Amino acid sequence: MDKKVVTNFIQVLIKKDTLVSIVIRGGLFLFIWGVLTDGDTSSLSIGLPAVMLTIIVSIILIPPTHIVFIRVIWVVPLFLIYSFKGASDVAWRVFHPRLPISPGLIKYPLSLPPGLAQVLMINLVNLVPGTLTAKLEHNVLTIHVLDIRNDFKTELITIEQHVAKIFGSPQNFNTGVK
Repeated sequence: MDKKVVTNFIQVLIKKDTLVSIVIRGGLFLFIWGVLTDGDTSSLSIGLPAVMLTIIVSIILIPPTHIVFIRVIWVVPLFLIYSFKGASDVAWRVFHPRLPISPGLIKYPLSLPPGLAQVLMINLVNLVPGTLTAKLEHNVLTIHVLDIRNDFKTELITIEQHVAKIFGSPQNFNTGVK
């Protein structure tokens, strides 16, 4: 291995967010190992190295990000509200005699940084009634909507603000839905 690669990896490991991430991931992976082995402690001679290797690989593949855990709690009601609204909206459209749809694509420029923040945003957008994320390209989200006449901008900005708060990055949100 190149000395520079090792040095960079060590510098990443000593950051506060990384140390917290290592502890959380280690606990999670050790818990999973315990469940898989029915809590048999004799398997730890294989389990601990496997957990350590899994932590290293997960840190490389999904680098730690700063998350404000108290804000994650606010996603639960948001998830429940949008799930209920989405199900109700689709049921209403299906049983409506005229089937009120006017499908189309809208583009929403994201202000969130690439990575987990955008992934969470994409998944939450899919819960908004009548929407489905079609593509993310160059920080612009293309969303298929059931009724292009509805105003989705407010919903998208609200979701993006919640996601930004979770990742501790207050943003100036672009309101340029196209």
